[in-house]
Amino acid sequence: MPNPLAHPGIRILSAGFFVLLALLTPVCVRAGEPGVPRQRSSQEIDRLFRDDMKQAAANLKWRGERLTEDTIYAVALSGLSWELAWDKDHLFSLGWGDCKKVPTLGKRKGSYASLIGAIDQLYQRHDYRSAVETATANFSLDEIGCDVNLKETIGDSLLAMGQPEQAFPILSAPFEPVHTLSNVPDANRRFREAALIAAERAGLRREAIAFAVSLLLEPGMDPPNVPTKQIQYLERLGVDVDRLLLGILQAPEHLRGLPSYYYAAADLLAYRASPRLLPFLLHLANSDDVYLRSRALIGLGIVGYQARAGDPPNWPLSIVSTPLREYGISSGERRLIDREIREGIASDKFRIRTAATLALGLVGEEDSMAQLQKLAKDRAYLLSTPEPGGADHGRTKRIAFPVRTAAAAALARYDIHIDPNNGDFSGKDLDKAKRGQQDVTGDHRNLRHDIASEIFISPLDPILAEPIEPQRH
Repeated sequence: MPNPLAHPGIRILSAGFFVLLALLTPVCVRAGEPGVPRQRSSQEIDRLFRDDMKQAAANLKWRGERLTEDTIYAVALSGLSWELAWDKDHLFSLGWGDCKKVPTLGKRKGSYASLIGAIDQLYQRHDYRSAVETATANFSLDEIGCDVNLKETIGDSLLAMGQPEQAFPILSAPFEPVHTLSNVPDANRRFREAALIAAERAGLRREAIAFAVSLLLEPGMDPPNVPTKQIQYLERLGVDVDRLLLGILQAPEHLRGLPSYYYAAADLLAYRASPRLLPFLLHLANSDDVYLRSRALIGLGIVGYQARAGDPPNWPLSIVSTPLREYGISSGERRLIDREIREGIASDKFRIRTAATLALGLVGEEDSMAQLQKLAKDRAYLLSTPEPGGADHGRTKRIAFPVRTAAAAALARYDIHIDPNNGDFSGKDLDKAKRGQQDVTGDHRNLRHDIASEIFISPLDPILAEPIEPQRH
């Protein structure tokens, strides 16, 4: 699938987008963000990564189209062009090590199993120094960093001893994803989190930012909720998170690493939607990619949100997980948002209709109720198998109507409550639930399949989540 910013209008936007942002920033700064200190921090980031940005294309041996300034920014801050820990196939992965290929100390003073057990006991007793001394007397530092039975124990011990400079190379080293490791993605997340702590304590700002960016785009949590802690950390350091995300979406299709995070970047941009991003969201709403267009529609709904008298408390939590605020956008901008939402509702793709329905609820016009009630009868459903446990598990199927569910969440704002008829069914009840409806379970039109992560920004996301193909972690 082509670059999501390949549309000619978006190409023009990418060249002048931050000129527009510079004009909008004085009136659109997020609440609680001081202007001058934030600008100073941003300048420090530019200085810190100046050489990385200058050499980005050369370090990547990139021979394709010219990279935009935003993409160069993303390449530098993600560590794509310089961080040796990252995998060439799955960017933010440490799980590509091979312990057979690392230097060893040679003969050990005991069997592998007995040494690992002894080191773990010392660690559990908080005798960190003895744990480190025993490990380094029998294993090389390369072995320790590669071995999942030593990596965390010794890395944490060094941190506890106040030696983050020695801990970072161990915690950030690629590890071997051995068969005894039951959850490789979880281990990858833990090691990246620990490496970030070590880098921060050691004063390794470039490395800390790269690992924080990795946890922003691939948080590795279940469920994959918005990593607000990483957003706050990066912004505190002066990173322009919006520019970072835009740079990923502007990355050429064949650039290594970043395209696998198109969806995660779109998730976070929708979550952070504001008038500052309105021009981009309007362009992204015309993407051929169903997922990107859907995220743009939710972002437009967030920008177009209007408070209504009598809104039930906490009603937005059934639609989006981001705090809402009412922006003073112009009537012309509202017309553009309304046009995109109406076109989305008329789409033949259920993901786009679902997102447009949520956006319609966020905007909250009085004349939307009739349209929402019509959408509450949408025929599209998704079929899945419930978690094991029931007596009829093998014959029971779970049905979810995504557009209906979105309409129900939106109508609740108007104090209209409907049942989307989601549930677990079997036998004749299952046949009855499906009768006259449309099974869209296999509708993967205009979607990427080489994605590394998605981030949930709406309670409906677990229903709509695209299966992520297994990758090395």
